[in-house]
Amino acid sequence: MPRGHRRKGKGHGRGRRRWGRRMRIIEPMMLLLLAEQPAHGYKLAERIADVFGVTGLPPQTVYRALQAMEEQGWVTADWDVESGQGPPRKVHQLTAEGVAALDMWSDEVQELQAMLQKFISRHRELRGND
Repeated sequence: MPRGHRRKGKGHGRGRRRWGRRMRIIEPMMLLLLAEQPAHGYKLAERIADVFGVTGLPPQTVYRALQAMEEQGWVTADWDVESGQGPPRKVHQLTAEGVAALDMWSDEVQELQAMLQKFISRHRELRGND
């Protein structure tokens, strides 16, 4: 079991998603989806679930990430007061800096994928599950 990983207590069962470890991957997912089309936070959370299969993502996680990306200059936001679908919503769109960040994330994710594939292969060899 990894160091620091506890199995006792509430929420530490095998079925629960551990967002602490996976949180950073949400950021490039959001950048990619915003590159495809501007969106508000709730719509982004829905699209993350639909496109990437990420379920159970706390909505505040999406909003915090959007705020951080806005502070970094990766996204801008305007209020949509004309949609007629409830109260005005903050619609986010990618900036040129956001496109550059997305490109860097893509490179990093590809490197991570290669490392993870090596890990999986070695683990399978260890377990004899080739």
